[in-house]
Amino acid sequence: MEIVTILIGFLLFCLVLLFIPVDLSFYLEKDEILAYHAKLYLLFGSITIDMNRKNRKAEKSVLPKKHKSGKTHLISLFRHKEFIQRFIRLILDLLHSCRIKDLKLHCRIGLGDPADTGMLVGIVWPLLLPWKNTILQTDFQEAVFEGYCKAQIRIFPIQIIGNLLAFVFSPVTLRAMKTSLFKQG
Repeated sequence: MEIVTILIGFLLFCLVLLFIPVDLSFYLEKDEILAYHAKLYLLFGSITIDMNRKNRKAEKSVLPKKHKSGKTHLISLFRHKEFIQRFIRLILDLLHSCRIKDLKLHCRIGLGDPADTGMLVGIVWPLLLPWKNTILQTDFQEAVFEGYCKAQIRIFPIQIIGNLLAFVFSPVTLRAMKTSLFKQG
């Protein structure tokens, strides 16, 4: 009986920890090279995790022999209109569970083609309207991406887990997975 009580207590403790928000602070700069600094703050800043790669050794990636992957299975999921709508809802729900507390952005972008640059800016610019410290300069003549971004984001783990579980176990996702498995098999 004591073991069951300990297990229930441990599960409740883990559940309470999921309710505590996690703060992410990062700085990204792209000039000639890409430089970044990222820190993760747990338990309201009492535990800090430095997420920079300076102390880690670069590992050489070795590609194994190619075997048939499940990519065709994943692509066939996106042929269902209802699944695409549910996936977009998941993305919006995940973005809603992350709160951007502070955003400073100074960026100069260009894709080389004026039409492509205009379409990109038309998508990105309305997303940046709520923040005052954002400067997005466009270059319609050459392909360029340089600038910096500094942000502080608060993430709510319980909302992310809830959204992911609601997506995975939704009837639309289960139906799309079932039909794509039967078509593949």
